[in-house]
Amino acid sequence: MTSLSMWSKMTNALKRKKNATQAAIRRHNAAQDNDKLATYLLDQVIMKNDEIENLRNQATQSNQEIGRLIHLTLLKDNAIEDLLDRLQHAQGQYDAALKHGTTLTTLEKANFEQQLRELQGKLYSQEMRHHEERKVHLAESHAIKKQNNALRTANAENEARVETLQQNNRSMRIDAIRAYVRAVSNHNFLT
Repeated sequence: MTSLSMWSKMTNALKRKKNATQAAIRRHNAAQDNDKLATYLLDQVIMKNDEIENLRNQATQSNQEIGRLIHLTLLKDNAIEDLLDRLQHAQGQYDAALKHGTTLTTLEKANFEQQLRELQGKLYSQEMRHHEERKVHLAESHAIKKQNNALRTANAENEARVETLQQNNRSMRIDAIRAYVRAVSNHNFLT
């Protein structure tokens, strides 16, 4: 073998080793870029998790508000029951007076019937208000459930994204380190 062909082979081998080293360095740099990207994405995930925590706190406050509204509804239910009892009692007194032949003056009768109408009006008004409040409570409760489901979904997606990033980051680092070690070993072998 001539020294020229041997020299050419050594030059080609050195070029291959140089190319392999440069490729390993590029992979190492790509892994570092991926580290930076992964860090950025992890920061984004952390920010999203903070947003989720904030939304979760808002949902908790909304749940507490719904609890307060339900308590008010129960109080109003009790007020309606009280009005019903008073109405039934007044109706009973009126019926008893009529049954026993107690005569009421026209003014007393008109006054009594007016009180009955007022009680019935209050009862109807309270029931309508109560019905509207229940609709609002149900809508708020439904919205909070939807929000909680969205939070759970976003949280699961973030956790999956973090896991994927960590796995990709690990494998890219390992590949880059192996390539770098191979390139350095090959370079050392030639020198």
